[in-house]
Amino acid sequence: MTRIDFYTQVDDPQGFACRLAQTVFRKGERLLILFDDREQQGAFSRRLWSLGDTLFVPHCAAEAAEAADTPLWLGCVLPDSELPSVLLNLGRELPDRYHEFSRILEIVGRDETSLAVARERFRVYRARGCAIEHHDMSHA
Repeated sequence: MTRIDFYTQVDDPQGFACRLAQTVFRKGERLLILFDDREQQGAFSRRLWSLGDTLFVPHCAAEAAEAADTPLWLGCVLPDSELPSVLLNLGRELPDRYHEFSRILEIVGRDETSLAVARERFRVYRARGCAIEHHDMSHA
């Protein structure tokens, strides 16, 4: 069963996503980060590169030749190959084949749009029998 972790009331969703990526990497898990478009993907990649020398998180595009040897993939669609165990969904859509991940991480900002999208995803995930965990980050 896929476990969904909702991180709500996040002040800086992109910065928080970078920290989550670091955490997943440190735990030795493989991660796919899903975006709406290549522009968002590129901006996030640049942000990961600028974290600092000691915080480096190896990553590449999901379709890159080196993806099989890289722990963190960035993409706008789910690759046809075997998927990593964890998905960080930064896209607007609920991913197809969500059930192929052991965990999905959803980040919810403080704005009404983010909250509305998260509420709808929560309903869908719950209806499909996923285990859901909520993490209130308002005091983090």
